[in-house]
Amino acid sequence: MNDRMRYSENPPHTEGDGFEAVALALNALRDEIGQRHVENTSSLEVIEKEIKVLTDRVDDLAKGFPNADPDGHRLYHEATIKREEARARFYEDLRSELVKKGLWAMIVLIGTALWFYVTSKIKT
Repeated sequence: MNDRMRYSENPPHTEGDGFEAVALALNALRDEIGQRHVENTSSLEVIEKEIKVLTDRVDDLAKGFPNADPDGHRLYHEATIKREEARARFYEDLRSELVKKGLWAMIVLIGTALWFYVTSKIKT
């Protein structure tokens, strides 16, 4: 590919003042790229340190579970919750049955007491 095909009419100047300006611009660009590389490297190091801290914390959390098994721990709590809910339902049902049966017992007791009262008044 020759220069005329790449640069339609005027190829870039590579001699004289124009060349010096291009060289200065390239040097400035190289310095800026180098500075950005240093900044990106520094930013990357900071991010890597933060990720390390987060990873260590997550590892510490996993070690806090019995046998380092968070899923088993969660399943244990789910089973415990279900057991406690069943127990609460049992006691609620028990209380309602006691209230019903207690009410019937009270009615029978009052009826029996009235029966004995009435029969004792009739005999006298």
